[in-house]
Amino acid sequence: MKKILIALLILTAVCFGAFAADSDTSKTTHSDGSTSEWSTFSYESIPILKIMESKEGYVVIYQKYKYGVGSTVIPKSWARGNPDNPRKLKFRKLDAGIVKPYMTVVKKEGNFHRVILTIPMNKSDAIWGSVRQISEGLDKENLDDIVL
Repeated sequence: MKKILIALLILTAVCFGAFAADSDTSKTTHSDGSTSEWSTFSYESIPILKIMESKEGYVVIYQKYKYGVGSTVIPKSWARGNPDNPRKLKFRKLDAGIVKPYMTVVKKEGNFHRVILTIPMNKSDAIWGSVRQISEGLDKENLDDIVL
C-alpha cells in the first residue's frame, strides 16, 4: 500500500511539473501580435469642491494634493464626440457609498485623453453652482492647466 501511495505522489509531482506552463501574467498580446507589459493609460483622481455651470462650459474648483485650491474650465463641447474626434468629457453618477465627488483625469502615453466627473446628477445638490459667463479657457484642447 505504501509503495502505491508513494508512486501516486511521484506521478502527481511529475504531472504537475510537466503541465505547468511558463506563463507571464504581466504581458498581454494585442490583436496585431505585439506584446506589452504595461498599459499606456494612467490617471489621477482629484477631489472636487464646486462645479459652476454656464451656457458654454463648467468651471471646476478642485482640491490640490498638498494645500490650496485650483480651478479649471471644461468646455461643454467635450461631451459630444464622433468617430474622428472622441469625446473628452464623461459624467458618472456618484454612488451612495462615495461621500465626496471627484474628477479623474485620464492620460494616454502621458498626454491628456479624457476627464471623468463623478458627481451627483441632481443640480440642486450643494456641489453645483452657476456662473453667468466664462471669459477664457473654452477653446482649449486638454487639461494641462491643472496644477496639483
